[in-house]
Amino acid sequence: MNLLILVSALAWMSLTTTWGIEQYEDMNQHSQVWEGGQGRYNICRSEVCRKRAKMIIDSLDTSVDPCKDFYSFACGGWLKKTKIPKTKSSYGSFNSLNDKLLKTLKGILEGIPYRKGQHQSVTDKAAIAYHACKSVPKVCDRIDVVYDIMNASALGDWPITKTSISDIKNMTNCSDLLLRTGFGPILRYDIGRDSKNLTNFVIQIDQMTFPVVGRNQLIHPNKTENKKIMKAYKRLIEATLGFMTFSISTSEKSKIADELIAFEGQLANLTDPPEKRRDFLTLYHRTTITALQHNFSTFPLLDLLNWEFSKADIMLTEDETVELYATDYYKKLVDFLESTKPELLFNYIGLRIMLLWAPHASRDIRDALFGVKKATSGIQEMPPRWKECTVLVNSAMMEITGYLYVKEKFSPEAKIEVEDLVSRLKEIFKSSLEENHWMDKVTKEKALRKLDQMESKIAYPKWGLNMTFLEELYHYVPQLDPTQAFLKIWHFIAVNNGRKKLEKLREPYNKDLEWIVGAAVVNAFYDPATNEMVYPSGILQGVFYQYGLPRSINFGAIGTVVGHEMTHGFDDTGSQFDANGRLEQWWTNETRAKFDKKALCFKRQYGSVTVKSLNLTLNGNNTVGENIADNGGIRTAFKAYNKLLIEQHREDTRLEGLENVSGKQLFFISNAMVWCNKAREGYLRELIQYDPHTPNRYRINIPMGNMEAFSTVFKCSEKSKMYRQKKDRCMLW
Repeated sequence: MNLLILVSALAWMSLTTTWGIEQYEDMNQHSQVWEGGQGRYNICRSEVCRKRAKMIIDSLDTSVDPCKDFYSFACGGWLKKTKIPKTKSSYGSFNSLNDKLLKTLKGILEGIPYRKGQHQSVTDKAAIAYHACKSVPKVCDRIDVVYDIMNASALGDWPITKTSISDIKNMTNCSDLLLRTGFGPILRYDIGRDSKNLTNFVIQIDQMTFPVVGRNQLIHPNKTENKKIMKAYKRLIEATLGFMTFSISTSEKSKIADELIAFEGQLANLTDPPEKRRDFLTLYHRTTITALQHNFSTFPLLDLLNWEFSKADIMLTEDETVELYATDYYKKLVDFLESTKPELLFNYIGLRIMLLWAPHASRDIRDALFGVKKATSGIQEMPPRWKECTVLVNSAMMEITGYLYVKEKFSPEAKIEVEDLVSRLKEIFKSSLEENHWMDKVTKEKALRKLDQMESKIAYPKWGLNMTFLEELYHYVPQLDPTQAFLKIWHFIAVNNGRKKLEKLREPYNKDLEWIVGAAVVNAFYDPATNEMVYPSGILQGVFYQYGLPRSINFGAIGTVVGHEMTHGFDDTGSQFDANGRLEQWWTNETRAKFDKKALCFKRQYGSVTVKSLNLTLNGNNTVGENIADNGGIRTAFKAYNKLLIEQHREDTRLEGLENVSGKQLFFISNAMVWCNKAREGYLRELIQYDPHTPNRYRINIPMGNMEAFSTVFKCSEKSKMYRQKKDRCMLW
C-alpha cells in the first residue's frame, strides 16, 4: 500500500461542516494540540498509522452525510473502487483477508518437501493431499474410485433404472434398505457435548439438511426466481446419473432426475425452517434408543446406529442416551418412509453420496455443480484450482493447517491485545448487567455468573503446536502415495475424521481439547454448549486488528467482534444455556418475558426492512440472535473505549491526514469498514432466505441508529435519517 495521501483542506472543511466536528486552528501540528474544550490528542505518524489512514481515506465517501447513511459514508469510496471478482458471489473485508490467508497457506503447502515413502508426518500428508487435489483437472475421470466408495455403502447398483437387475427392486420396505446404505442423508446425527451431563459426549439427532439447493427452492421449484436454479440442479443430477450409467438414455435421466427433485421437495416439506428452530428448550428431547423404538417401531434405530458406529468398533445398546432435536421431523419421516418405494429412496441416498464425492472425480459433474452455484449465487467463474484445494485441505485438516499457519503468521501482540479487550469488555458487560432494571435478582446473579465463567480461546489451542497430539488426530490416515487419485486420498482423510468423531462417544468431554474451528480461519465464534468465545489466529490481523494503531481503531474493529461474540451468550439462543453450557431455563418467567419483549423489538425493527432491489423483506425472526449480538457488541465496545479514554485522561490519538476525525469517530468508521461488502443479487437472495446474519448495510446502519452515542459523536440532528427517537430504539445489552 502506498504512503498516506493527504486529503485536501477544502474537502475536509466540507466534511467537517457536515459532521459538525469542532474546527481546529492548526490541523498540521506535529505535537499534542488541544481539541476545543474536549481534551487533548496525539497524532500517530508511524508507518502503520499512515497506511491505515490511507485505507480509511480510500474507504470513505465524504459526499455522503454520515447522519443520512453511515454505511455509504464509511464504505462508499471502497464500493466505488471495488469490483466483485468473477470467482465470488460477494466481496468484502472478510473475503479480502481470507484471500491473503489462503495465499499464505498455499505458499506453505507448496513449500513442504513431503516424504513419499514410509514415516510420513501429518504435514506431509496435508501437502500430498493438496498436490493431488491440484492435479484433478489434468487427470481422467476416476469412476473406479467412485465405484469403490459407493460399493462400500452398498450403493454399487446406483442408479436403479427400469432395466436394472438389482435385489433392491425386490425390497418391500425402506428400513431394510437403510440397514444396507445407512441413513445419514435423511437423518442427521452427530456426537456432541451432552447438554445435561456435561462430562460426557452423546449422540445428537436432528433433521436433514440440503447442501446443494436450498429448502425454499425445493418446496417451491416453480417460482419464477427458482426456475433457473432448479434447472441447473436437474442438469447436475443428470450428469451424475450419466457418470455411473453410460447406457442410460437421455429421457430416463430426465425422468429419474424429476423423480428425485420431487422426492427431495417432499423431504424438505417435512423439515422446519430456521426461524422455527431457535428455541432449543422446546426442540430438545432427551430420550433413549429403547423409547424411540417403542414409539416408532417400524424404524430400527438401534441397528441403524450400530451400522454407523461399527466403523469405530463401538456397539450400542438400547439404553444409549440420545438427544433428539427434531421430534416432529422424526415422526413425519418415519411415517413418510412407510409409503416410500425403496428404489426411490435408494436412488436419493445414492445421489447424496455421489454429490459428496464425485465432483472430485468427474469434470462433467464438477462443471454441473458450478452451474448450480452460478444460478444460485451469481458466481461467474470457478476459483483457481489452488484456491479450491487450499480451502478443502484447510477444512478437512484444520488442526494441521492451523499449526502451519500459526508457525508462519502468529502475532503474540494480537493475542495479548485481544485478551485485554476481552477483560475490558467483560467489565463493561458486567456493569450493564448490574445496572439494568428489568432483570430480577435471581436471574441477574445467574447471568453474572455466566459472564464470569465465559472463557475465551484466542489464536490457537494449547495443543496446536504439539506434533505428537496432531499426529494422533490423523492416526487412521495411511501412508499416502502422491500418485494416488485425490478422491482416494480425500476418502482416507474423511474416514479418519469420521472415526475419530465416533470414538468420542466413549471418551470423557474435555473443553481444552475441543476447538470448534481451526486457527487458519477468518471469523470468530461463540459456543453456547461450552460458554466459550473463539477468536482464531486468522482474524487477528488486517482490517480487524493491527499492532501499533490507535486503540479507537482496534476497539471499533476487533473490539466489536469481541463484544458481538460475548453478547451471543445472552441472545435468544445463547441465553438458554447456563454458565457451564448446560441447556436449561435459568431465567425466571417474569424476567424471560421482559427479555422476549425486548427481543421482539429487534424482530420488528429488522423485519420491517425491505430490500427493494429484490423485493424481499428481512427475516427478523431468523436473524434476531445476530442482530442482538451486533447491537450489544458495538455498544459494549464503545463503552469500553470511552472508559479507556477516561483512564488515559481523555487523551485521543488520531491519524495524520485525519486530524479532524476524533477517536470516537474513528471507532465507528473502523467498525463499518469491517462490513464493507459488495454482493451479487443471487447471494443476497440466499442470504436473506437462509442466513441468520442481516445484509451488511443493515449490520451498520441499524445498530448505530439504535445508539444515542453515535448521533452525539457525529452531531446528527433529530431530523436526520440515522437518528432514531428513543421510543423507536431497540436495546437489550
